[in-house]
Amino acid sequence: MSTPNPWTVVPAADYERHMGPDGVNQLAPLAQIFQEVYLATQPDRVLLLGCATGNGLEHVDPSVTHRIVGVDVNLQYLGIARQRFFHLGPKLELFCSEASAWRGAPGSFDLVHAALVFEYLYPEVLVRKIAEWLADGGTCSVVLQLPGGAGPEAPSKAMRIIEKAMKLVPPDELVRLFETYRIPLRRQRTVPLPFGKSFWVGIFGREVPAK
Repeated sequence: MSTPNPWTVVPAADYERHMGPDGVNQLAPLAQIFQEVYLATQPDRVLLLGCATGNGLEHVDPSVTHRIVGVDVNLQYLGIARQRFFHLGPKLELFCSEASAWRGAPGSFDLVHAALVFEYLYPEVLVRKIAEWLADGGTCSVVLQLPGGAGPEAPSKAMRIIEKAMKLVPPDELVRLFETYRIPLRRQRTVPLPFGKSFWVGIFGREVPAK
């Protein structure tokens, strides 16, 4: 029997307190990373895996993007995201599911964004699904937590469970997995964070087939 995803039990208040300015202060950098790739790609259809309470959705322009899909295992997070981004109306579709278990039509997204998701799932399974969902010419942006640093203590037992459940994914391993599906790495960078922590950001792109 598979182990339930620990994120299903973390209240939104605990998550936002831990990830916000009074905790490890990662919400703002994550939103900025998404904003940069969003502005660079101007996607018609975007998929956010592990969308949580909608951090980053404030950068989506509904006159540019006509379909915005968010997937998360925590139903409470999705309820908050719906309330906060009510102005996006029916263009915003939210699904309560594990990222690798969600079913989307093949080739249906121009941008797939997966921030701090691979650490809690089987990377090879999720890469295979992303390869299925990504349209020709599409972009996948990935944010991984890198080793090192030590932040403030998690504010609750639920968040401490999350910290124990996290399995860091080496960027090189992920690059190899994406290359298996002919989605090569276009660019990468490291984002320094408070408390000596850092993110790895990888932008992968699928070629448009020659006619």
